[in-house]
Amino acid sequence: MEKTQLPKKMKKKLTKNEKTLLILLGIVIVFWATFRFIIIPQSNKLKILTKEKCEYEEKISHMNTILKSEKKIEDERRKLEREKYIILNKYFSKLDQPQIIYLLNEIFDSEELDILDINFNRPSEEQIGDLMVKTMDITVPYRGSYEGLIETIRGIGSSPKKILISSLIIDKDLENQLAGDMSLKIYSLEGISEIQDDLAYIDIVSENDKSNPFKAYEDYKETDNENEVLEDDNLDNGYISVENETSNISVESETPNIDDNKKEILEDFEGGDLYFIPSNKNIKGSILKSLNSKSKEHSIRFEYNILGLEDENRAYIDLTDRNIVLKYPPSSIGLWVHAYNYSPASLGIRLKGQAGEKVDVELTKGIGWIGWEYIEAQLPQDLSLYPLQLDRIYIELNDNRDDYGVLLFDKLEAIYPRNSTKTSEKFTLYIVEKEDTLDKISKKIYGTVNKKNLIMKYNEINSNKDIWEGKILVIPR
Repeated sequence: MEKTQLPKKMKKKLTKNEKTLLILLGIVIVFWATFRFIIIPQSNKLKILTKEKCEYEEKISHMNTILKSEKKIEDERRKLEREKYIILNKYFSKLDQPQIIYLLNEIFDSEELDILDINFNRPSEEQIGDLMVKTMDITVPYRGSYEGLIETIRGIGSSPKKILISSLIIDKDLENQLAGDMSLKIYSLEGISEIQDDLAYIDIVSENDKSNPFKAYEDYKETDNENEVLEDDNLDNGYISVENETSNISVESETPNIDDNKKEILEDFEGGDLYFIPSNKNIKGSILKSLNSKSKEHSIRFEYNILGLEDENRAYIDLTDRNIVLKYPPSSIGLWVHAYNYSPASLGIRLKGQAGEKVDVELTKGIGWIGWEYIEAQLPQDLSLYPLQLDRIYIELNDNRDDYGVLLFDKLEAIYPRNSTKTSEKFTLYIVEKEDTLDKISKKIYGTVNKKNLIMKYNEINSNKDIWEGKILVIPR
C-alpha cells in the first residue's frame, strides 16, 4: 500500500511574524476572558457592596443618634410620668364613699365648726371639654363660728384631692351662730385613667424573706369544692381576717420561728393610692410615684413645704388603707429614705391602737445624708399595747422654722431578732358557728375530715357535744 503524502503547502512552517501574531491573539483572548468573566463581575459586586455599606453606615448613624438621645428620651419620659402622677394625685380614681368620708373628716377637723351630716347624691356624669367625667354632689349642713367656717374652706382649698365648693348657704340660728349648707362636688377619673384605687391591701413579700405561702401543708388533699379549702393567705400573714362576712376569725397566734435579723416587708409602695395630709394650713405638699427605687419598680416621692407656725407642724403620708397590723412587737422597724439635701426636719411613724390611741416613734432627728439611707427605730416592747396598726409616716419641723424638700421612701420593714419565740408551732383561732361539727370544721380548715382528732387533742374535747356556737377553738397548722 502506498503511503499518502501531504501537499507541500501544508508542510509550510509558520513565520516568525505569524507566531508573534498568534501569541498576541492568545494574550488578547486571555485578557478579554479575564476582564469579561472576572473583573466585570467583581466590579459589579464591589459596587453592590459599596452601596450596602453606605446604607449600613446611614443606619448606624441613625442608631447612634437615637442612642445619643436616650438620656433625653428618658428624661422626657420621667417628666411625662411625673406630670401624669401629679394629675392623677389631684383627683379621685373612683367615687368611693369611704375614702371621701375619710378625707372630709380630716378637712372638717375644726373645734369651731360642727358638721351635722354628710349627704351623698347619686353619681352623675358631666361634660368637661371632650370628656365625660363622673362626678358626685355632696351636701354638708354645718353650724359654728365664722372663723371655723373660714378654716374649713381653706382646708378644702388645700385638700390633696380636688374638691369644688359649688354653693354655700350662710345663715344665723337662734344662738347667733352661723348655720347653713355647703354643697361640694367631687370629680373622678374612673374610666379615664388606668389607675386602680384598691382599698384592700395585698401583702407582697420578697422570695428571699418568706417561704411560699401557697405551698401545700402536710397531709393536704385535693378537693373538687374550692370553697371548702381554707386559703392560707389569711393564715400566714400575721393579720386578722374576716371570711365571708361571718364571725369566723382566723388569727396567727404565735410569732414565727425567725432567723437572725429576719426582715418582714410591711409596705413596698408599689400599688394603690397614698394621700398627703397636712397638720395645718401652712403645710403644702404632694405624693407621687418615682422610678428611683431601692427595691422592685417604684418608690414614692414625698414633696413638702412646711412653715412651722402651729403647735404641730407635720406633713403626713396616710397608710390607713394599707391595713398594716403588727400583732407582736418587732425589735425595730426600718425604712429606706433617699434625701437630696440636708434638713432639720425629723422623720417618724405613727401607730394606732385598737382603742384609737396614738403612738409616735421617731426614726431620725434631722436629715443628715444625701442619697439612699436605711433608718430604723425601736418600737414599744410592751405587749399590752398590741396589736398596733401602722397609721402614718410623718415629717415634722419645730416651731418658728420653715423648710421644703423632696424625699423618696421605699421598703418599709419590721425586723425581728433570732429566737424571738419559744416554739415553732403555729396556731390559728376559730369561732364555732351554728350547726358546726368537728367534721365540718376539719373539712373547712384542712380540706379533710381526718384532722378532727388533732382539733380535739389541742382543745381537750371528746365529741361534738363539747362545742357550741361561739366557742373558740385552737387550730394547729
